[in-house]
Amino acid sequence: MNSRLRRAACLASLIVGITLTGCGSHEREAWPVDSAQRPELSVVMVTVEPVAKRSVRRTVEAVGTLHGFEEVTISTKVEGIVRTIRHDVSDRVAPNEVLLEIDPTNFELAVKQAEKSLAVELAKLGLSEPPDTTFEVTLVPPVVQAVAKLDNARSKVERTRALHLQKVSTAEELADRTADARIAQAEYDSQVLIAKGDVATIRVKQEDLAVAQQDLRDATIRVPTPTQAAPIAGEKTEHPTYAITKRSVSEGSLVRSGTEVFHLVLDRTLKLKAAIPERHSNAIELGQTAEIYTAAFPQPFTGHVTRINPAVDRDTRTFEVEVQVANPRSELKPGSFAKVAIITRTDSAATTVPLESLVSFAGVTKIFLIENGKAREVKIVPGNQSTDWVEIREPALPAGAQVVTSGHAALADETPIKVRENATTNKK
Repeated sequence: MNSRLRRAACLASLIVGITLTGCGSHEREAWPVDSAQRPELSVVMVTVEPVAKRSVRRTVEAVGTLHGFEEVTISTKVEGIVRTIRHDVSDRVAPNEVLLEIDPTNFELAVKQAEKSLAVELAKLGLSEPPDTTFEVTLVPPVVQAVAKLDNARSKVERTRALHLQKVSTAEELADRTADARIAQAEYDSQVLIAKGDVATIRVKQEDLAVAQQDLRDATIRVPTPTQAAPIAGEKTEHPTYAITKRSVSEGSLVRSGTEVFHLVLDRTLKLKAAIPERHSNAIELGQTAEIYTAAFPQPFTGHVTRINPAVDRDTRTFEVEVQVANPRSELKPGSFAKVAIITRTDSAATTVPLESLVSFAGVTKIFLIENGKAREVKIVPGNQSTDWVEIREPALPAGAQVVTSGHAALADETPIKVRENATTNKK
């Protein structure tokens, strides 16, 4: 056997604790196989803290978009030239405040024309004001005249019939008087119909005047009145104000009916609409408190769940939840991206350990517990955490257990440890 192979064989014999023939006394002696006779591992100095029970909130987290409590797009109802614009983007406006005025000249002329047309129809009936629903057409002069003629014709018929019975008047005279009465009756019926037609025409002219007056009012565009007020944060204001977020026209431009001119939003209270996975459908309830986080502010804003969509979207397998959040200083902006954490319940005795006790490597998270003066490695499933502690969801840790908070780098399972004196603290 050459020298290289012999050295390799001797090295192998040292590893397993067997001395081969031919291996010189100069070779190093092997360690005994008995583990009790092996050198002891060095003791590692560590700091520890006890496992603690804390009250931990359970939340459902999602992302969404902030919307105004009410968003209104203002459009024109009439056509015309924009004469005056009273407000612009970022202005705050109250209900009924003027936003824009369209040149009213044509609408004023239309009102005057409708008024004169109505006056003509009233004159036909001898009226100065439009009649109400209790108006009697028998009071109209043409009808009154027809009534008088009818009464006279009927009186002549009665007199002629009496004379005919006395053989004073002929049958031909009676027939003539009866025919005259029928003509008077027909004239009366005709005058009543004409009077009713004139009254109906007056009603039409009244509507024409009302339309013309409405067009004149629509030439001035005003802020609408909100249909509902913000119901949270105690903001019971009689006249909530809108914020103008968009203006689409300029003075002098021609607008058609239906042209969008302003976009308004009620932003003192906002709505966050978020899509929640369907697996949380049994945990979300109306009235639950939620925390809203945005990129613009480090602190969260508090809101409440106000609407839950009863249906799950077939494509995304999520359902929409609406959270209302008070925004009295208009800090949050409609249209912003936001995260929401809906608080579903609170566990009063969750197992927690200091955040610095966690050791993560290759996707595995673990901690070291102290048992009989040695470190015991425990793989864990972390839960909620703060800046100081983390919840241990699995496995269940024994009550009063001590967890290593420093010295992890030198630890392995069953490593002897020594706790630094006066280093154990109880963090709250």
